[in-house]
Amino acid sequence: MEAGYTLVKRNTVTYEWQIQEISSFLEASNTSDKAMVLQSSKFSTRAKIQDFWNLQVQLYDTKSENKDKVGLYLNSLNGNSEVKTEYSLFILNNEKKQVNKKKLIKTFGVHTSWGLSQFITKEDLLKKKDELLPYDILTIGIELTVFDDPVVISTNVPFNESKAFMAHDYEKFYESKMGSDVELIVQEKKFPAHKFVLMVRSPVFQAMLTTDMRENREKAITIKDMNSEVFKSMLEFIYTDKISDLDDVAEQLLEAADKYQIPTLKEICAESLCKSVTIDNASRLLVVAYLHNAKEMLEYISNFIVINAIHVVKTEEYKMMKKLHPSLGCILFDKLAASFENK
Repeated sequence: MEAGYTLVKRNTVTYEWQIQEISSFLEASNTSDKAMVLQSSKFSTRAKIQDFWNLQVQLYDTKSENKDKVGLYLNSLNGNSEVKTEYSLFILNNEKKQVNKKKLIKTFGVHTSWGLSQFITKEDLLKKKDELLPYDILTIGIELTVFDDPVVISTNVPFNESKAFMAHDYEKFYESKMGSDVELIVQEKKFPAHKFVLMVRSPVFQAMLTTDMRENREKAITIKDMNSEVFKSMLEFIYTDKISDLDDVAEQLLEAADKYQIPTLKEICAESLCKSVTIDNASRLLVVAYLHNAKEMLEYISNFIVINAIHVVKTEEYKMMKKLHPSLGCILFDKLAASFENK
């Protein structure tokens, strides 16, 4: 039979923008007869059209009808005549949760701007300062999707075939425990498993189960120095490439992924931890990245600390890091020096 379909590719990016000392901007706008405009750095969804954007905060002058409001806009920096988008604008609160979220669907022309002239009131920002402006920092975010031009494809389909994917098959084994030939014991909890799957996914398990180690001769392996819930999550990933409630166990799971040499799991955990970074936990997460050689995470967290240094150095976590891991100070100093050099 012949078949055809139209493909429209979605290209999505999540971008976060911190505006420090935001109270001073709000106060200045309350007495100014000129509007104040703040603009973010440039970002892209890496769509086929090579798109570029930035965010713009508008603080209106005292004569404007919106003088008590804060406007938020998405600016197109594209040379393309028409770009179809959908996007959500939001504020990240002190718990890194998205609040005051607004969704828009717009088609942008060349160097056009669309957004909300009344995104939030100045009063609401200051009333909820502890929640929305932790450390006097306003964090604005956007989830932006750009649509490529539609592509029409026609093809010949010889027959319909039901395809079973390997990950789905492994997941069935994980759930049923059918044919398990080894038992893993963690904090007295028992986890039936399959030696072959463990060996394929982890070089550490492979060494345990193929050399003349005691674990290879016995049908039960006791795993020490790991929480049973963390091990359950790691085993789930080994079989399914998925993690339930990743954010709750990401820090401990990163350590387990490093110990058992599972790089894809380590990368996923590092990404989750980067998304959860705050001024209060940044120093601890920097230590975690350093101890477990998570290079991209180390880079991201150290940049975050440099940007927010004036606040981070006052936290108890920073004082602890300075005491136990003084060598990390060199990394941060190098970053700080590089940031001044690039200005």
